[in-house]
Amino acid sequence: MPGHSTTKLLALALLPLLTVSLFLSPSVAAQDIVGEGTRRAESVTGPYTVVVDAQMLPSLQSAQFFIRVTETDTGAPADDVTVTILTTWSGGDETGENVALSPNVPGFYAATLTFDPGRWETIVLIEPPGGGSYGADGFVFEIPEPSNNLEAGFVFLGVSVVLMAGAGYLVWRVRQAQRARNAGSEETPV
Repeated sequence: MPGHSTTKLLALALLPLLTVSLFLSPSVAAQDIVGEGTRRAESVTGPYTVVVDAQMLPSLQSAQFFIRVTETDTGAPADDVTVTILTTWSGGDETGENVALSPNVPGFYAATLTFDPGRWETIVLIEPPGGGSYGADGFVFEIPEPSNNLEAGFVFLGVSVVLMAGAGYLVWRVRQAQRARNAGSEETPV
């Protein structure tokens, strides 16, 4: 049966992609959240205890911040505060701010900041709903100049060409099998 061999061919072609996606995805996700370069700062500011974890992502010129805010007296998560990360570039007057988002976990705030090259100082600002604000310890980041990695560009181009050629071959084989099947059915007498 020509259709059966086409199915096998398609499954064989997709097997390497499936294998790569199964083994690569968890390690990439884990690398973004926890790694050797993770920094931690703990401080008590006003009525809050603030734990800031920051992971530098130098190839992306960015950093991920994971901020846990609890009430110092009770230890309960502070889910009604606004958390803002203030940044200052030491090479000039450039400043920035980014409001950390609170996903479904109470008292846990996350943000990803992208930086220009240079030395950046960060401060975490906690603002309760009644007004006022409290500053918590942040970090200093040295952001390198972006590198123009020519080899990586060639690898990306090569992989893209191989994937497109593989997809083209599969389409050609499927159409060839369909033509053979149609030609065989036209020759069969009724």
